[in-house]
Amino acid sequence: MCTIPGFPFFPGGWLTMLLLVLAALVVLGLARTRNDKRRQAVRRGAAADRDDALDILRRRLAEGAISPEEYDQLRKIVAAPATDGNR
Repeated sequence: MCTIPGFPFFPGGWLTMLLLVLAALVVLGLARTRNDKRRQAVRRGAAADRDDALDILRRRLAEGAISPEEYDQLRKIVAAPATDGNR
């Protein structure tokens, strides 16, 4: 039943091989897209955390919970880039 000599494991011939290659490319493309979205979410997550911390500081300053000097000191700490080597 095989139409390709030397390839008995492909019962449908070249068409089956082409479909298998296309299916593999689709799976690889989906995996790559999903991984890229996950990386972008992690990048956005760090920036969002920093923005949330600054919003909390602004709110605490407005409520009088911290002084302007404390606000400036904490803002510099929050806004500073990470130096732990994880980025």
